[in-house]
Amino acid sequence: MSKRDICPYYRSGFCVSSMLDSPSDVVVSANRCFKNFKSCRYFVSKHDEEEEKVGLESYEEEKVEQEIKFYEKVNVLEDRIDSECEFFQLIKTSSGFVAKCTLLGRILTESHAKNCGKYWQNCPIRVK
Repeated sequence: MSKRDICPYYRSGFCVSSMLDSPSDVVVSANRCFKNFKSCRYFVSKHDEEEEKVGLESYEEEKVEQEIKFYEKVNVLEDRIDSECEFFQLIKTSSGFVAKCTLLGRILTESHAKNCGKYWQNCPIRVK
């Protein structure tokens, strides 16, 4: 039985409809609370909207396009650099690749990106 087949006001054997003064188990019946709940007089339609989302379902993933600001002569990498650091992020741009430190929240210069690739274990910013 899916969530759509169960009345949204049915909780642990009680009806918690806003039409009742307090939760009650007197109005609960299996044939009404499961599948046929829309015909119940204690069911309040939410203006025929989509089913109410519960918990993490209420948060929709929002992708925001963010413009990355950098200086081409200082930040664009000649070669692709890989780093084992979990805070190192390589971003493809129209000019080439740009390295970003997510811990600092900033774009790295080419020399910093090279050091991050080679000496990532000795980085003074990383917490061990």
